[in-house]
Amino acid sequence: MMDFEAVVEFFDTGIFDHHHSVRNAVIGSLKKMAEKNPKPTLKWAKKYLHHEDKEIRREICHGLELRGRTHPQEVLPLLEQLQHDKSARVSKTLVHVIGQIAYKRGCLRIVINALNNWENQELVEKALDEIVSVHERYKNFATLTQQQAIDYIDEHYRGM
Repeated sequence: MMDFEAVVEFFDTGIFDHHHSVRNAVIGSLKKMAEKNPKPTLKWAKKYLHHEDKEIRREICHGLELRGRTHPQEVLPLLEQLQHDKSARVSKTLVHVIGQIAYKRGCLRIVINALNNWENQELVEKALDEIVSVHERYKNFATLTQQQAIDYIDEHYRGM
């Protein structure tokens, strides 16, 4: 479906459903919709990035993953807004999503450029560790070897 406005009410309702399977369906749909129709979808996600409920923030963060794999420059500014989140669940999801974005073709450079400007160095260090780990765990799918990712980070990350 390309018309986000036709389903936005379902997203707004489903994101608050008491059952995790409904919320997971919204996040799965967000992932797919953001791939096909990013402008309204990312605009919708942005309004929930600072929601009082940490699970909403975590789910929105996770929902940005697929778009980030192909257009990291569009989602990294949104993800950056979560770098100081106090919830461990949100932070862990953020680190996971950054790792999932960074192993795709052409994305490591964009991710590292973005992380060079983030303030939360503790979170960035965890994200860098995850990036290196993902390059090994997904070695059959990653565009770089783990060592190439390490070398790239060592050469281009300014915070170390």
